[in-house]
Formats: sequence, C-alpha cells, structure tokens
Amino acid sequence: MAVAMWAKYAGAMIAVLLLGVLGIVIFNRIWYQVGLGAAIVVVCGGLLFFAWLTDRKDKAARAGLEDI
Repeated sequence: MAVAMWAKYAGAMIAVLLLGVLGIVIFNRIWYQVGLGAAIVVVCGGLLFFAWLTDRKDKAARAGLEDI
C-alpha cells in the first residue's frame, strides 16, 4: 500500500520536473530578449488567466449548490 503511494508521489514529482524543464525551454528566448522580470510577469499573467478561467467554469458548475 505504501509503495503505491510513493510511486504516485514520485511520478507526480517527475511530471512537475519535466514541466519545469519544458517551461524553461519554451520561455528561454523570452527571458533572453526581455529579461527575467518581464518573463516572470508574462508567465504569471498566463497562470492567473488560466486560474480565472478554471474558477469561472467551477463557479458555473456549482451554481445551484448554495441553496442546498
């Protein structure tokens, strides 16, 4: 049981690591051209936009649950 939990944890950490490396590769040219500060603003802005869209979808799905 514990082995399966640790295997899932290790798999998730490997996925996060690969996504981080992919992000560095994709945004490497942006960092070089505009600087690290501006690249961080662009990436965080994209993440905030994605979070906002996800929240809007979840809010629409929960529309009638406040009445329960």
